[in-house]
Order: sequence, then structure tokens, then C-alpha cells
Amino acid sequence: MRIIITFLLFVVIGCYADDMSDITIKTFDKTNKNGTISYRMVTTYRGKQRIMIETFRPNSQGVMVVSARSYLVGGDIVLTESDEHKSGKFDTIAVYHPGTDEMEVFIRLEDGSVTPASTQVVQAYKKRSEGISKFIDTTYDDKK
Repeated sequence: MRIIITFLLFVVIGCYADDMSDITIKTFDKTNKNGTISYRMVTTYRGKQRIMIETFRPNSQGVMVVSARSYLVGGDIVLTESDEHKSGKFDTIAVYHPGTDEMEVFIRLEDGSVTPASTQVVQAYKKRSEGISKFIDTTYDDKK
């Protein structure tokens, strides 16, 4: 019985190890004139398809911390969570409908609950999202 369990354990571990082989990461850094990194974008790929994009900015101590994380399906961003207030917690969630300009924005409150953002905030996100999409498309052409 122990031999069977040990064998199954190795099979499961082997499957997970093989599953990670097509995951790659590409990093883009923007530096200041003094050479310090002011912005970092880390894109995770499964094969040639983007599946996650993380952006980092320096905090008040100069340490690079994640400021936003976007999740992609079929190469399209479907959800972004961001730390708009630089609190160290993702306080804003934007959900996208791929292939359209439709999106919704939600605000995470201190108690962990989520509430819809105002129409004005949604419109501001739509405008900002267009610029970010153009930047991502020109920075990463999905050809590694």
C-alpha cells in the first residue's frame, strides 16, 4: 500500500512540475535619470499567451511593491486589482468584458466588503484603461 501511495505522490508531483514548464516571465523596467527603477511591469505567459501582468512602483521607502495585478484570458484582460491609495492592499477591482469597452469598477472597503464605484470613477478608469492597453500592446507584442 505504501508503495502505491508513494508512486501516486511522485506522479502527481511530476504532473505539476511538467505543468509549469510552459510558464515564462518577462520583465520591463523603466529607470530614472539616476538609474533607479521607477516602474516595473512583469508579464507571465503560458506558452505564448499572456495570463498575468503585475506592475510595481517604489513605496515611500524606495522598495518596489506591486501596485496592480491584471488577469488575462485568451490574451485579454478580464480583471485588474490595484492599490490606488498606496495602502499595501488592493482596494480597487476593475472587471472587463473582452472584445468590448464595457467594464465595471468596484471599491474594496476596510472591512473587506466590496461596493460598486461611482459612474465618474468608472469613466475615469475607462479612459485610463485605454492608455494602459496601448502601452502594454506596444511594450509586449506577445512574441518572446
